[in-house]
Amino acid sequence: MFWRRALSVVVLVPLILLIVYFGDQEDRFGGLFYLLLVSAAVLMMQIEYCRLAENFGAKLNPVLPTILTVAFCLFAFFLPTPIEKATTSLILFSFFVVVFIYAFASSIFRGKVAGELLSVTLKLTGILTIGWSFGYHCILLRKAEPVGMQLIFLLIGTIWCSDTGAYLIGRAVGKHKLSTPISPRKTVEGTIAGFVVGTLVSMALSTIFLKETLSLANAALIGLLLSILGQLGDLSVSLMKRTAGVKDSGDVIPGHGGFLDRCDSLIFSAPSLYYYLALTGVIT
Repeated sequence: MFWRRALSVVVLVPLILLIVYFGDQEDRFGGLFYLLLVSAAVLMMQIEYCRLAENFGAKLNPVLPTILTVAFCLFAFFLPTPIEKATTSLILFSFFVVVFIYAFASSIFRGKVAGELLSVTLKLTGILTIGWSFGYHCILLRKAEPVGMQLIFLLIGTIWCSDTGAYLIGRAVGKHKLSTPISPRKTVEGTIAGFVVGTLVSMALSTIFLKETLSLANAALIGLLLSILGQLGDLSVSLMKRTAGVKDSGDVIPGHGGFLDRCDSLIFSAPSLYYYLALTGVIT
């Protein structure tokens, strides 16, 4: 299992980093490749999520949820950011209304009552967490020129290293279980190690890529925040899988499961990083 995971990392990570590197929106070709990467990820995540929902007793046709989910990526890429123009916020809020109308109307017109409120909740959860929280903000961060590329490297580098540190150190020296039935293998030692590794990696990456943008204290705070929220995202998807009675959301990535398994740590960390930087004036 470990070697399958390692081989997937060796193949996929350089490709992802290359697409992020050339994902400057001013270079339309590179920008479209980055849009395609994120859109493909949210598309696969939504399909996996709809399959998980079937284990809750809710039958979700993935077509419309997938379209609405990918639409968030398109809004983020083609529209000015909400910071730049207030009209973007109006368009986005209007689209949220469309999402809510769809979630309820599609259940109302099924002509059934039993289980339909659960179905509405599952539709909204999938579209908003995958499309808005993950997809929309991953693209907004890359658009934050002139440091968009560096911010994505900071985000994924901190999250990946935090996850890896928690996994390896938890396996090596973890003795005290985290006391959660959601993910019984997680340990206190591994969790703390993930926080420490994530904080140190964030400081290192900020020194390399964002020395003129982020102070060391700011980088340390961001690293700790991303590490905490990354593990929260991981546990949130584990809650879905545990409730559905499955180990992985899919089997597309050898040794890693599905796209939802691999991107879960970014669901809360990506928007939190964006709004932290926006509120502190780092990006405008």
